Amino acid sequence: MPVVSVSMPEGLLERLDEFIEDHGYSGRSEAVREGARGLLTEVDGEANADEEVVCVVSTMFDHGTDVETRLSEIRHEHEDLVSSNVHGHACEACLELYVVEGTVGEIGSFVARIRTVNGVQTVEHSFLTPDPYVVQEANAD
Repeated sequence: MPVVSVSMPEGLLERLDEFIEDHGYSGRSEAVREGARGLLTEVDGEANADEEVVCVVSTMFDHGTDVETRLSEIRHEHEDLVSSNVHGHACEACLELYVVEGTVGEIGSFVARIRTVNGVQTVEHSFLTPDPYVVQEANAD
């Protein structure tokens, strides 16, 4: 198996080591491999790629950078997916929150594009699958 060197901030490494110990991983490599698999599955949308979902995507980045401009460009490139977004501030950082609707695969591509923006500190998202019976009842009224 090839060996890969990864750089990360000391605080993140400490959290990773605690996670490894708390969850019984054999070492950093095993945990990082599992994390990489999860990221690729999420981004590639391998599971249920065609399923229509709603997703909330949140990003955090520093003030005074061109990140907001880049995120705005990406938002406009995906305007068919993004139903709304809000800019805010917390912890002395900028937050950009998106509500997106589309397939898991399409949303995975959107999230992947955001992750490539230099200066974005974190990207988190949560898929919400509407209950078709509830949606049908609401539309019938």
